[in-house]
Amino acid sequence: MDLRRGWVLAVGVLVSFTIGRAEAQTSSVSVQAAAGPTLIDSGHNFSAALGFSPTSRITLLGGVEQAHLASRTTYGEAPGARRVVTSEFRGGTVTAASAGLRVSLFAADRISPYAIAGFGMGVSRPTVNEAFPTRVTNDARFLIAGGGMDVPLRERFSLFGDVRMFFGAEGVEGILAVVPIRAGMRWRF
Repeated sequence: MDLRRGWVLAVGVLVSFTIGRAEAQTSSVSVQAAAGPTLIDSGHNFSAALGFSPTSRITLLGGVEQAHLASRTTYGEAPGARRVVTSEFRGGTVTAASAGLRVSLFAADRISPYAIAGFGMGVSRPTVNEAFPTRVTNDARFLIAGGGMDVPLRERFSLFGDVRMFFGAEGVEGILAVVPIRAGMRWRF
């Protein structure tokens, strides 16, 4: 419960700071799509989101995410120069719905860094292979934190790039940690 209070406090501070300096403007709705590789474990991420911006620097996001991590086997050497498996990572696919808050330093018409915080929940399907023959489906719940850069190209169209981390629980005793690097585009209406 303390983690949830910490997130609420952090989001409240970000919102109050930004609203206190908000420019007079009308609200907007945006659609965004992004994709990219993952850091640490080899894989990829695809996402799409719908956003509502009460000011040009704050966007509330609701979206869908899919991340896939490849399986990995690490080998070592045993006595007699035999090659043996020392560790195996199962990998798999996480498909989830997410919600978040994106806070930009500058208005939407300028190149601006931004911070993103949120949460997600969905389903994890670990890879089935020779080392892991049992098919498993787990519930996945995670927090999202990250940052990026938004580059406006036209009045209502921009490109962005960011790094985010998903950290949470998978199933009963699994830990979920995915770090996607994304590039994408955003249209505001």
